[in-house]
Amino acid sequence: MIDEIDKVILSDLSKNARIPVAEIAHHLRQMEHKITERAIRYRLKRLEQSNTILGYSPIFNPSLISDKISRTILLKFKITRNTSDLMEKLSKYIDNSDFCLFSARMSGDFDFICHFVFDSIEQYELESDNFISRFTELVSEYRTYDSKILKATPYSILDEQESNEKKFRIYKIINSLRKSENLNTKLQLTVDSLVKYFDATFARMWLLDKDSTNLILKFSSGKYRNNNGEFSKVSIRLTSKIGTIVKRNKPVITNDVVNDPRIKYPIWAEKEKLRSFAGYPITHAGKPIGVLAMFSRKTLSPIEFELLGIFADHISKELSAFYEAKELLNMT
Repeated sequence: MIDEIDKVILSDLSKNARIPVAEIAHHLRQMEHKITERAIRYRLKRLEQSNTILGYSPIFNPSLISDKISRTILLKFKITRNTSDLMEKLSKYIDNSDFCLFSARMSGDFDFICHFVFDSIEQYELESDNFISRFTELVSEYRTYDSKILKATPYSILDEQESNEKKFRIYKIINSLRKSENLNTKLQLTVDSLVKYFDATFARMWLLDKDSTNLILKFSSGKYRNNNGEFSKVSIRLTSKIGTIVKRNKPVITNDVVNDPRIKYPIWAEKEKLRSFAGYPITHAGKPIGVLAMFSRKTLSPIEFELLGIFADHISKELSAFYEAKELLNMT
């Protein structure tokens, strides 16, 4: 079993296997773990002995194997009494095959995928025949495709503790925002917090008008604080990124703003050095009533996109409480 400290160590190693122990110790102390460099070395040895860490390998540019015979193979299994035993044998075969770079179980039309790389077509044909003959009892369908590796990267261990701490800080910010009694002040402070916490270039919030046909810009923060201009009123009928969020009631995210076709002005985005965009629906009773969005010059991680969703949920709850109170007053 690995604990939270082990997960941080593995997370750091997955980003840089040559990271000094002193740097790992510093990272852990920042997270309020009191641990010595000696203790980290002991943990590394334990992780190696338990086969949690199998080795420390360099990451090569995929172009180095561009002249090799590269094949992606899909397998469909027969369901028999021996299937589980045969699958175990297949797993051992894959584990012991240096030419196999990747393998995984699948759901859908096929049950298994693997990627083989050989020096020559003769090597591939020999091993392919061996593979089929060896697992003929297991495999009902076999397909192979020429392929080319474009990206190769190790899996980055999710640092759960760091993720939880980020969420904790977000909830602290949200709780501090709740202290303000004025709704407009709360919403403006929320947009301000987005810019501050995520180091966003600017953030904005639109709310639907009475006819539910246009989004009206209500709150802005960051570089562009003016609520007037081209995007002060956005029709949800247009195929804009903002209108799409309301129509689909789903977030729109990207870490490639300049090349994303949903971005109306890519030249402006390139000039501003914008890299990421995130827009989330604001809802009441499950229906969209607005949009919370931000642009940033940095790449956002999956956890940061998730945290933005937490901000949107907070705004949805604040506005829902306001609308429900308003509806209640209208009934009396």
